[in-house]
Amino acid sequence: MADINDDKQRLIQKFGLVHEENGWYSEKENSHKHLIFKDAFFERADIIGLLFRINKLCMAKVKYFRQNIDKYEPLRYDYKRGFIVVPLWDADFLRHKLSGYILDFRYLQTITVYEDFVRLCRELEAFENPEGHEKG
Repeated sequence: MADINDDKQRLIQKFGLVHEENGWYSEKENSHKHLIFKDAFFERADIIGLLFRINKLCMAKVKYFRQNIDKYEPLRYDYKRGFIVVPLWDADFLRHKLSGYILDFRYLQTITVYEDFVRLCRELEAFENPEGHEKG
């Protein structure tokens, strides 16, 4: 798999994914091995698609963040330095630049009703038009 780009390789290493039988698997201690994505998906997907699949986020979230990623800053948490800016492949959080709100991928997993996700997006987008935004 020498043609995998560097960010995809780093993402695979970060999550400790194992390649076998045309797929990438998570094999963590004390849990069953499970398929994360097949080679075809891995090859055609961008980093957002792969990262969101690993984090079990739906296609509506992938589509929204793919279209709006420039409005966010990828972060991870360092216990000594707090939140630090990282490349997207290494992100565990996304900071909405205009509001400063930090979205944890685990929090995004908890939003299972489409309308609730749309409501969150509208709230964040309201920061782009301050006249229409009420802080609350």
